[in-house]
Order: sequence, then C-alpha cells, then structure tokens
Amino acid sequence: MCQDGAAEFIRASFTFRRREAMMDLTIGGERVRQTKRTYKDSLFRDIFNNEKRLSEVYTALAGKAAEPSEIRITTMDETFFSSEKNDVSFLVRDRHIILLEHQSTVNENMPLRLLWYIAELYRQYVDPKAPYRGKRISLPAPKFYVFYNGEEKYPAQMELKLSDAFTVKSAKPSLELLVKVININYNKDNKLLENCKPLEEYTQFVEAVRRHIRLDAENGFKNAIKECIRNDILRDYLERKSREVMNMLIAEYDYDTDIAVQR
Repeated sequence: MCQDGAAEFIRASFTFRRREAMMDLTIGGERVRQTKRTYKDSLFRDIFNNEKRLSEVYTALAGKAAEPSEIRITTMDETFFSSEKNDVSFLVRDRHIILLEHQSTVNENMPLRLLWYIAELYRQYVDPKAPYRGKRISLPAPKFYVFYNGEEKYPAQMELKLSDAFTVKSAKPSLELLVKVININYNKDNKLLENCKPLEEYTQFVEAVRRHIRLDAENGFKNAIKECIRNDILRDYLERKSREVMNMLIAEYDYDTDIAVQR
C-alpha cells in the first residue's frame, strides 16, 4: 500500500471507531448526540486547552505572570495507535511544564498516572538519541495539580505522594512525585478562584448545572447553559459551543454515575 493510501486507511479506520462509540439521545424533545468519554473531551479539557485561559491559570497558581505567547500547549490526544490522554499540560517559556487534571472524585493513584504522563511528555520533548549521549539534557521543571470539584467534602488543599504507594517505606525514596490537589468548589474565600476568572466561571457553571439537574433532571443541562449565558458566565464559550457542551455534560454525567455505582 502506498504511503498516501496507508494514511487514508488509518484516518478512515479511526473515524469508524469514533462513530461506533456514538449514540443518539433525546433530551427535552431534542435529539443530542452522546459520545463515550474515551472519545470525547471533558468540558474542563475543552475549556482550558487555550493559551489565554492557561496564562491566567498559571499566573494564579505560580504568583507570577505569563503571557499567552509564552504558553505552549502539550496536552496529549488519543491517536489510532495510543489511548494515552491527559487533561491539560503546557510549557511556560520552555522552563516549566505544568500538568493539570480535573476530577470530581479524587483518585489516589494520580501520582502514578502523572508519572506516566510526564515520562511520555519528556519522551516527546527530547531528541530520541540525546539520552544516550554524554551531555546532560536540560528539561523543563514539572508541577502537578489536580483540581477537585466533587460534591463530597474535601480539604481546601491536599498533597498526594507517589511514595505513599510503595510497599517499602523510606525517609528518602529514590523516586518521588508530588501532586497538589486543590478544591475548586465555588466559595467566596477561594483565593485561586478569586485570582483566576476562567476557573471561577467554570466552577460557577458546574454549580449551576448541579442546581438545575436537581430541579429538572430532563432539562437541567439546557437550563444551566441558558442561565450562565444570561449572567455572563463563560458566555462567549457557551454561545459558540452550546451543543457540544450538552454532549460533554451528558458523557460526564453518565461517567460519574458509573464511577459512583462502582464505588
């Protein structure tokens, strides 16, 4: 098979797989396409893989400014050959690499998962031959964050350590990875939200979704979107992508329900 033919075959096969994962659902009399979570970006991922928003997130986390032009998004996407996919990762001036994960239920295995992610990102960052040469490679320094917005009570901040999973404990483990878990549920005293408008508006939107789902399970998503547009919360994003947001909310709602049942 020629090179162009092979590439076309791969694209066609991947498109078929994506279509297989989709199904139609009726909500409030409107036909909406539902996509499995493994084939559809989460709402958080879709909103924050954006240089302007990430510059504001980084400024709020690090306490120092970064312009959108200094941000390079490195988030891994699914391919035909690999299912490896993280929520958000980005380089800042090629000096720092930030990995953000978003969860409604804290997973204590996040240090291990983030270890896999950073290893793959470093593999993509360096020349494959460079590690076998004598000269030391310069690598961007990593920082790991999990943003928690579940409904269960959780501290304002928590630290997860890879070494907590080791069967043999050591005061100085040979390998360590630290993850800062930050509770981003909306409240007026949350300093991170106060200093980061995109994150604050995302959290307000999630609160609106929860409230409207409790009032009207069938039309809750649609009503939350309308309310937030009216109140200038993620307005531009929601006006532009309301149908996609509906799809993502359906997928995430089903996923979170499955996780709750498994627990």
